[in-house]
Amino acid sequence: MSELVLHGCTPEPLMNYLKALGVLRLVSEQADSEARGCWRNDVFVLNSKLDRDALIIFLLNDYKPTPILVPWSGNDFFAVNWNAGSLLFDKTPTGSRVIEAILTTSTGRFAPYRDALQACRSALNETEIDSKEQMAKKKKWEFIAHLRSTASDPLLDWIDCAAVVFGERFAPLLGSGGGSDGNTHFSDNFMQNLWDVLPDFDSQRKSRHAGSEASVAGRSRDQLENSLFGNQTQHLIPKRTSSLYNSGAVGGPNATQGMERESLSNPWEVVLALEGCVSFAAATVKRLAVTGSSEAGFPFQMQMSLTQEGLADKEQAGSEIWLPLWSRRAKSNEVLTLLREGRAQYGVRRAKSGLDMARAVSTLGIDRGISAFQRYAVLKGRVGGENYNTAASLGQFPVVERGDADLLRELDPWLDGLRRACAGKNAPSRLKTALRNIDEAIFEFCVFGGPTFFQAIVIAIGRAERELALSAGEVGERTVPPVAGWTTGWIGAANDNSPEFEIALALASIHDAERRIGPLRSNLEPVMVWDGENGGLVSKWAEKDRAVVWNSANLLANLAAVLRRRLMDGERNSCANLPLAANNFASIDAISRFFAGELDERRIEDLLWGLMLFPQFSSMLQRTPKTDDAPPLPRPYALLKQLFLPQPLMVNGVAVRIKPEPSIVSLLIAGRVGEACEIAVRRLRASGLSPLPHPRSGGVVRDTDWKELDCLGADGVRLAAALLLPISPTSINRLRGLVTRESATEIQTP
Repeated sequence: MSELVLHGCTPEPLMNYLKALGVLRLVSEQADSEARGCWRNDVFVLNSKLDRDALIIFLLNDYKPTPILVPWSGNDFFAVNWNAGSLLFDKTPTGSRVIEAILTTSTGRFAPYRDALQACRSALNETEIDSKEQMAKKKKWEFIAHLRSTASDPLLDWIDCAAVVFGERFAPLLGSGGGSDGNTHFSDNFMQNLWDVLPDFDSQRKSRHAGSEASVAGRSRDQLENSLFGNQTQHLIPKRTSSLYNSGAVGGPNATQGMERESLSNPWEVVLALEGCVSFAAATVKRLAVTGSSEAGFPFQMQMSLTQEGLADKEQAGSEIWLPLWSRRAKSNEVLTLLREGRAQYGVRRAKSGLDMARAVSTLGIDRGISAFQRYAVLKGRVGGENYNTAASLGQFPVVERGDADLLRELDPWLDGLRRACAGKNAPSRLKTALRNIDEAIFEFCVFGGPTFFQAIVIAIGRAERELALSAGEVGERTVPPVAGWTTGWIGAANDNSPEFEIALALASIHDAERRIGPLRSNLEPVMVWDGENGGLVSKWAEKDRAVVWNSANLLANLAAVLRRRLMDGERNSCANLPLAANNFASIDAISRFFAGELDERRIEDLLWGLMLFPQFSSMLQRTPKTDDAPPLPRPYALLKQLFLPQPLMVNGVAVRIKPEPSIVSLLIAGRVGEACEIAVRRLRASGLSPLPHPRSGGVVRDTDWKELDCLGADGVRLAAALLLPISPTSINRLRGLVTRESATEIQTP
């Protein structure tokens, strides 16, 4: 077999991809049934018995065009002279005249085209349609159904490529009208370009003279080599293009080195691209879902998802096309089977949007053998006006399994509810933005994978929850419930072992061991969370939000406010211990960096809002590795932390319960750090401990030495915020050794 590298057939623009499909299909069906093709370095490679010259000769002299016709759109078919005799044209015919040009051909390869035209005429007569007005929408589908029931195989392939009769839908790949786009009729363009490049129409060219046939043949060969192999050519036709498939050929301002350029087109580009579209024939089959419902489906053609920068909200009404790239040489029938009945689903759901498709790919819910997808958005109004579509490339999407992508199925019920709520006319734009951010985060994770991108999903969900909390979930006429019941696998997937994640996870796990007051989440949003019947968590928006203290202030102020509130609620509800229990802890190293201001506090806040939505009643994962360059820990923190623990200390085998002093938090927030430390020292001494500094000889205490902190400008708000951070018993023991005379003793929870 010859191996032909078709440099003119690339994944971008869309026209070049479709040309590759067209060449493979035509060669396989009409010249070499053993032909194979694949994508290599973003170029299509054809393996067949045809060498370069044989391929060109086949397309010029032997190729049988598919009858591409759109009688359901426009006036062309209602003005045709079906009994036209010999014709002569001084330029390329258009509209009904090019149909007459096809009808008056005599070569064998146009016999299927002539038969298809007569079939369209019969269908128009039998459905009693004789004008564009009668071909109204209510009668259009009646006509298409009738034509399909009588069409021969070549025409049937085209109809099935363009429309789903029982679903009354046109394929996004073929414009708004199933072969027409605005005032552009693809069938008209297809026939015009065939007239320009094939010798079958030489007898119709009015300017015939000696040698003219040879010049037409030479020009057509030159155009074909340009289309297939990327050779340079000077034979492009002005003022003819298809913006849907190649917006770059439209011309206009800044389209070239000069100020403006007119549109230019290679006729073979359009011919081969439309032949490639036919490869999607029979893709519009009735698909039976697991639920038993059926619907029309164009595989790899779906609803637009706004997951790409540069796309406007109004373009959400557009469509996406995901075109497979494969690296293993495949026969045409294998590729056609993939294109026509390819599977794209995640779990039991068929992919209906670009985001669904991304999730299907990342869970390998697509047919094997595909290495990547070239993604396109079909959008209105970008080129030519609001009635015209344009295919905008959105890049390639690799087919790589993302192990944690299955976790996203847990998100679907809540996300579907949020999506329905945001579709309402009264939905606030801030929630629509939050939803779009979630979609973008999911899409990017499916592309790149890894904890960093999964963490972005958690953050985006937390931001959406924060927006919902402002209205207790009310979005227009719908109510979106708070997040609950997801597995802790999300936490593992998002863990990047950063100190920010460690601190946020520790904060998110704070709860009351006696269950008398709510978890830390109840201090951030008006929510009630409880254990469900199946062991999971259930939540609802609370009618009263007296425990909520989180506001638009910075992280430090909010953490300090939460600490003060939990202390107050614990005392009010007679909690035996402070309601600061936790299942995950922050390391001393991470807390040191927190005090030094080395951490991204905005990121900690974003992570906290996301991580608090997941079950926190099991200890979690790795912690930030200890480093030797961590900043020193402030001694006031070591002293004050002894009074803000969720359990008594065990000192030399004796349980020591230190009575809390809520006023300390208020003093810290007011910047009176030394005064707060003096109170802490007295509390420790009253509990039987000997805090530093030691008394001078003669028994005079030195508690007032802590007053110096006020002069040194210690950050009281940061100290108060740090006191909320849970730390392990081992870390508590280490801190106690810094501020008391007792030797370090392992501290245990009684």
